[in-house]
Amino acid sequence: MRLRIVIGILSAIGLALVFLFQRINVAEIFNLTNSSIHQFIINRTIRFLLNDLLTIGLIYALFYERKYLIFSFWVQGIGIIFFLIPYFVMKIYYPDYNGPLLSFLHRLILNPTLLLLLIPAFYYQKKINTKDTFN
Repeated sequence: MRLRIVIGILSAIGLALVFLFQRINVAEIFNLTNSSIHQFIINRTIRFLLNDLLTIGLIYALFYERKYLIFSFWVQGIGIIFFLIPYFVMKIYYPDYNGPLLSFLHRLILNPTLLLLLIPAFYYQKKINTKDTFN
């Protein structure tokens, strides 16, 4: 139980730190590339992965069930394919476009929205399953 509490606290602190230090250019700090496009891709990918992995840590701390973790990793993988990659394509190949689709993708990339929505869904699932057990 203590491990779950520690993981939950560290995940919440990590999410807050990722938000507070969102303007830091990680690619430039570690001298990974000089290209602004590559820096953009590296920085957004790191933030996406950190946010999602920390949220998965929070899900682990709250529910402590393997099936929820596996599903969360699948959602993260689907997010990479259906949100992160199209976001990069639109930002790189259509830099003048700044419409609602790009705004929507931007929010999903920079915030762990998709995985945070799983928390109430998992809570509801768990509540329904425990209710069925007692009937």
